[in-house]
Amino acid sequence: MLFLLLSEFNSCIELSKTLRIFGINVSHDTINRILWNEGLNPQENLFNFMKNFITPEYNIFVIDDFVIDKFYSKSTEFTYYCWSNLHKRVVMGMHVVDCIATNGKNIIPIDFRVYDRPRDGKTKNDLCREIILSLVERGFNIRYICFDSWYSSKENLKLIDKLGLFYLCRIKRNRKINLSKNGEWISIKELGEIPESGLIVYLRKVGYVKLFCLSKNGKAVYYITNNLFMSFGEFQEVKNASWRIEEFHRGVKQCCNIGNFFVRKRFPVLGHISLAMRAFFILEKIRIDKKITWYEFRRELNRIAVGNAIISLCKETGLLLI
Repeated sequence: MLFLLLSEFNSCIELSKTLRIFGINVSHDTINRILWNEGLNPQENLFNFMKNFITPEYNIFVIDDFVIDKFYSKSTEFTYYCWSNLHKRVVMGMHVVDCIATNGKNIIPIDFRVYDRPRDGKTKNDLCREIILSLVERGFNIRYICFDSWYSSKENLKLIDKLGLFYLCRIKRNRKINLSKNGEWISIKELGEIPESGLIVYLRKVGYVKLFCLSKNGKAVYYITNNLFMSFGEFQEVKNASWRIEEFHRGVKQCCNIGNFFVRKRFPVLGHISLAMRAFFILEKIRIDKKITWYEFRRELNRIAVGNAIISLCKETGLLLI
């Protein structure tokens, strides 16, 4: 985990060489076996690492997905051509459906699934429902489950309703609603002005929900919840908390090297992803404890490493420090 957090060059061979400098002889094959073992049950390993840190205040759970770019890795398992919101085009990569717990400020990654429909036949919505059921099975204190419009299918919403939980999610403006159960069906975009406090409507094939509307870049963005008593203040609080998952995606990619691996087989890939998410949590804990950003902490480490290297070279070559 720490190697993923601290090193820019991530491979089993590089870790083996790094440890050898300090007299720790661990072979490339040993490290590869560790990744295989981690990948045999990666979600359970991630949960076991995090469970003692998830206090009742971490009661907002956010599900989303991101793409790990693997432009030149066609032979790596899980890779396929997929749409990347980052690059705004189709790229070769792998889709990870993930879930975090947040208290509105801090982030704890707790579950993930890798999209592999050609092999297991599961869609991203199937993986989302797996994660939701896993959250309930593990006994978390769930205040809200949040996700974007991709996961606002009737199957997902009905499952959360059936479990007796609340959700808050974005919804497409072409979804059909009714101002009363037996009224005329219209699309959300055909509604007039929606009160700031929200509007209770009947969502087709789902049931009564509360609809909120915000303006983003001059366009209307719609959200729904099955908590018909949600206030605008609570809506803003939960919506803002749900954006922590975007910060997680940025941090785990930029600071924890989740996409920087050379293994190709299924289990080592899963093991690497699980370890990278745990490395992110260590980074997040350091951010909380030291009250510095992830990036400043990494700069601190770089200064220490560069400083030690300069002093060592000066001693070896006899050059002056300045």
